[in-house]
Amino acid sequence: MDKKLNNRICYARKSTRLTQKELAKLLEISEPTMNHYETGKRVPSASLLGKMVSLLKCDPGWLLTGNEPAPAASTAYATPSQPTDSKASAQNFIFVPQYDLKTEGTGETIQSRQIVDHLAFKRDWILSDLKIDPSRLILVSSVGDAMEPTVRTGDLLLVDRSPKSPLEDGIYLIQIDQSLSVKRLERRVDGSVTIRGDNPKASQGESIPKNELARLKNIGKVVWMGRKI
Repeated sequence: MDKKLNNRICYARKSTRLTQKELAKLLEISEPTMNHYETGKRVPSASLLGKMVSLLKCDPGWLLTGNEPAPAASTAYATPSQPTDSKASAQNFIFVPQYDLKTEGTGETIQSRQIVDHLAFKRDWILSDLKIDPSRLILVSSVGDAMEPTVRTGDLLLVDRSPKSPLEDGIYLIQIDQSLSVKRLERRVDGSVTIRGDNPKASQGESIPKNELARLKNIGKVVWMGRKI
């Protein structure tokens, strides 16, 4: 099955024998917007993806990642008022947006247009184990070797954007002097912060005095990481 979200949306819609116009009406969006979702010009919000799962009776894990069985063709579809197993299943997942951010390069403010996909995480794991507000989570891919061997190029990083005060030691997605990077932050007794990578051959540490901390923009703390073996 195709790994692109837009192709899976199109496949799921056709499996239920709905037209773009019919599905757009059920989702309460315009037909052109529906077309943009299926051509990959736009990415649906997490809440809209949840509605799609319910309406198209597809597995949320499959819709978000392509790794679960695809929905079988059907002549029927669920309306919002009809309870379905998929709807109940969708409630067990958090749909986290994945951003296309160029770390280790010129940075910019995170925009919704940078969302390229969504991945599903178990709701209980987010709330019980990580104890994080799901709405504050984003996903980014790491580039560069500054944090090797801890973080490698291509690793998928789950970032908690909840405000942290005072700043805790840990690995963060930061912006400093207009450059985005994933680095380890360590707070000192005098109020300064040391920024360093775990690979001394590729990254030199930097200490930012307390009176210059405005240069440092904390985008979020890395709380989980996944990688291909």
